[in-house]
Amino acid sequence: MADPTYLHESPNAGEKGLIAARSIGMISYRNFHTYQISQSDIVPVLQDHRAATYQRYQGLKLSNRFTPLAYLSLSRTMDSHHLARGRESISSALASIQAKSLIIGIDTDILFPAAELETIARSIPNAHFELIHSDYGHDGFYLNTMFYTH
Repeated sequence: MADPTYLHESPNAGEKGLIAARSIGMISYRNFHTYQISQSDIVPVLQDHRAATYQRYQGLKLSNRFTPLAYLSLSRTMDSHHLARGRESISSALASIQAKSLIIGIDTDILFPAAELETIARSIPNAHFELIHSDYGHDGFYLNTMFYTH
């Protein structure tokens, strides 16, 4: 929304903002240590650092899959979702789930901490919690699969 073209009637409206937001977000999707190893420059440079070009690439990749307004709508929906809305509490909402549930966490994920997911699993009857080890943070489910299958 900080992109000045955000609400313009143009096919590219808000695109630079979407790219910038994704680039910034990439920092929280990865583990500091592995990101530092994979994105550090081998030879010191003054601009176009390896991490910056990688983050721009990820932003461009996202802008090829989503329009800024579609992504904003998806983001707002996730941010405003509240399991207890219209219910007694989050605990009672989770306790009402009757389906067998598998809750999976990644030990280095800072967006969805394992302790929070364990609490969710304990609150759902017939739920099972599994913790995956990954050096890659939030994207570990994707990156580990990618590394092990290729």
